[in-house]
Amino acid sequence: MKLIGLSNEINVEPLFKKLERKKKCGFTIVEMIVVITIIGILSSIAVIKYGKVQETAKLNADYSNAANIATAASIAIGDGKTINDVAGLVTQGYLNSAPRSQSENAEFEISLNGGTDIIVRANEKQFYPKLE
Repeated sequence: MKLIGLSNEINVEPLFKKLERKKKCGFTIVEMIVVITIIGILSSIAVIKYGKVQETAKLNADYSNAANIATAASIAIGDGKTINDVAGLVTQGYLNSAPRSQSENAEFEISLNGGTDIIVRANEKQFYPKLE
């Protein structure tokens, strides 16, 4: 492409090629903002899921501990011992230590229903037998 002036001709093709070569590689600010927004959304979803997983794990640990307490109480009843609380199971050697509820942040309580049915609760929430 040539521009014709009054006194001489100017060739502008080298100028366009020079501009094309100066084009920088990289991302625009809009692309960066979109990527950061997507990462933020995904990380917030992951945090929410992680919180639910932690609560479920604590609840499952409580159900397991309550089942262990009920088994120890059942063995103690079979041996003819009197069961008053979880600490009694520890002192009589049926449990190594008294577990604490992780989801309720309270001590487990044992109650006997009819003399043979063992119920394990923490803060009035029943963990054994597990309610469906």
